[in-house]
Amino acid sequence: MGTLLEWFRTRREAKIIRRIKEDGKKVYSCVAEFKDALVLFFQGDLKATKNSIQKVSKIENECDNLRREVLSELARGELSPKVRNDLAHLINRLDRVANSANAAARHLAILDLTPLKPLADALLEMIDKTLEGAEILRDTIEIEIEGATKEVDASIQKINRIEHEVDQMHYKILEQLNRMDYKDLSPFIALNIYELIENIESISDACEETADFVKIINLVSGKNV
Repeated sequence: MGTLLEWFRTRREAKIIRRIKEDGKKVYSCVAEFKDALVLFFQGDLKATKNSIQKVSKIENECDNLRREVLSELARGELSPKVRNDLAHLINRLDRVANSANAAARHLAILDLTPLKPLADALLEMIDKTLEGAEILRDTIEIEIEGATKEVDASIQKINRIEHEVDQMHYKILEQLNRMDYKDLSPFIALNIYELIENIESISDACEETADFVKIINLVSGKNV
């Protein structure tokens, strides 16, 4: 089976794959920075939390720029419509990982520590596992490009398992949230707490969706070398 890099060398499109590889690294950095923001938040360092949230936004914007560059290159390239479509879907799915991290950061930015403190351990465990999935996704894209294609399926299976574990954590947090007394909170704050939790879970979902598309392209590239 051929690698993505070998496949695109024959079409002078290796630049696109290298940009996707770079985007994979930035997407991981976006999730990692959000984890740092969440840790700082629960440590009570609100100034550092704010700075970290701004970094999340900056990295997410860089991911957006890379996505636009890749889509522009695809539009000018000599690839078949099917291949262009597949790679456009891949880069858009990668973008959703960063978007979800940035959305979670935005909700965190308007919350106070007190209502979230009872959920601290559960949320930190959830983001730890989520970051693990993002790291494997980054490495999976690297593996595919560098040629160790036999390892791709194993990596994708790990991401699938992690997504399932995050789902279970998500449900438990919602159950815990349902048992807590939030009668003194405004509906606005309660909604933002819920959206924060949902966006963290969405990071893992987006990682799984992206990994599944890596698998599809891995199979297609193998047939076309």
